[in-house]
Amino acid sequence: MKKLLLFSVIMIAFTAGTFAQSGTASATATAVIVSPITIAKDADLSFGNIIADTDGGTVVVDPAGARTLNGLTSPSVTGTITAASFTVTGLADATYAIILPVSHIISSGGNNMTVDNFTSTPNATGTLTGGTQTLNVGATLNVTGSQPAGTYTNATGFDVTVNYN
Repeated sequence: MKKLLLFSVIMIAFTAGTFAQSGTASATATAVIVSPITIAKDADLSFGNIIADTDGGTVVVDPAGARTLNGLTSPSVTGTITAASFTVTGLADATYAIILPVSHIISSGGNNMTVDNFTSTPNATGTLTGGTQTLNVGATLNVTGSQPAGTYTNATGFDVTVNYN
């Protein structure tokens, strides 16, 4: 019985010591608010001067600003040919998604032409090295046969959207 009592006392002492020990640790909470991503237009997309023939065709301006005429010709005065250009600004070294329009209508009087097949450099995703990046956008202009002469535009412009990944 003494052995059982001694064993019980030892077990109670051992167990009590284990439960009596405790510890505490602290952690801090941190949050970093970053600037929203922004995009600012630097240059508009311009297809230059085009001669519309009876068959029509397309004019492609790539993101580097090079123009290709398909089924169309240009007068000796080519006019202004530029890809659209934007400056994207935000968190340094963050990546972002680029959303281009599907199509866009430009008009002169009651006459229209469709701009589509938008492309960009960078393509689909960019990186804000140092917090900024230039985004260039090209597209295809669809000219119908015997398209009436005029300066075709759309005052509201086309939208290019960027979002942090």
